[in-house]
Amino acid sequence: MTDYKKTIQQIKKEGRYRKRISTGSPQDTYIKANNKYLSNFSSNNYLNLANSSYLKKQFKINISKYGIGSGSSPLISGYSIAHLNLEKRISKLLGFESTLVTNSGYLANVGLLNAISTNKIDVFQDRENHNSIIESSRLSNTKLIRYQHLNYDDLEKKILSSNSKNKIIFADSVFSMTGEKSDLIKLSSISEKHDCLLFIDDAHGFGVSAKDNRVFPSSINSLDRRKLKIDAYIGTFGKAIGTFGAFISGSNNLIDLLIQKSRPYIYSTALPPALASTTLDSINYIMKNKLIIKSLENNINYFKDLATQNNINVNFSNSPIQTMHIGNPNKVMNICKKAQIDNIYIQAIRYPTVPVNKDLIRMNLTSDHSKKQIQSLIEFLKKIK
Repeated sequence: MTDYKKTIQQIKKEGRYRKRISTGSPQDTYIKANNKYLSNFSSNNYLNLANSSYLKKQFKINISKYGIGSGSSPLISGYSIAHLNLEKRISKLLGFESTLVTNSGYLANVGLLNAISTNKIDVFQDRENHNSIIESSRLSNTKLIRYQHLNYDDLEKKILSSNSKNKIIFADSVFSMTGEKSDLIKLSSISEKHDCLLFIDDAHGFGVSAKDNRVFPSSINSLDRRKLKIDAYIGTFGKAIGTFGAFISGSNNLIDLLIQKSRPYIYSTALPPALASTTLDSINYIMKNKLIIKSLENNINYFKDLATQNNINVNFSNSPIQTMHIGNPNKVMNICKKAQIDNIYIQAIRYPTVPVNKDLIRMNLTSDHSKKQIQSLIEFLKKIK
């Protein structure tokens, strides 16, 4: 039997021990933790909609209409008109035939490969993929093959060395720990060239990435869909959208197969319909209020400009996710504790979320952060550069 205490002691010794911090306020640009309000740079609430007065009002209306819980799995009685409307809206916005709403991004990824897996499928994954994508292969019968981070030459070499007739490329569009972005055009080209399926997880791009104001913000927002072959597209609602849950978009046949065979979908109580309806309200709100996307973009650029002016060694990205490599788990924890003294809430990212000795601090910007808050963050970072 596992000696739990001994295992925990070893985790502590390695500087990897995790401790939850209970918050006493809504997710917003300020958050109450340890009995004081801190500037919140740790949340994925990129458009600051998790505490939106409009969405809270809509949620109350939707609860009155649908009740609190869904009461059952989607294939029993838990699938409502609210789920159907949300799925249809996402399909139309993104240009896919069909969509399936799921309970979380993790379950979406696991359930996707779970439904189609056989021991004759090779899945090629970026080494920096989110854990949910990695585990989707490990928990299915597929063979996991990992290529060097953003190295498409290495990806092609590994594809060419595979003897499998069935191949899938599975990658994040925006990497959650660095903010780096995959080259979706390149991945699409490689998948077509080598007859692979292409699955893209856009958890940190859905609702965020926007170059064309005529369409919904996402990592495929400005790309020519006629030249882009994506067989499965995964997005989440718990980040930019401000609610909870996730979805998979693809062909009618793929979504139908998931309904028949995806165990996490079949055997889980459905997402509450009031939440699904509020998610649709949020998506429609974003479509009508594109200035929040511009505000986020302005804050990202303001942070990067200030950091550059102050010679702070940040791993810049064009996403809301900005990081500083520290390389030591104890040091990165101490930095985050000191940040709280300065009324700033940032998170330490340690192994196994990142590789050993790649420990970092991650700072997430939102559309509603004030310039004063960003300036305070920069002043703190100057102390540790």
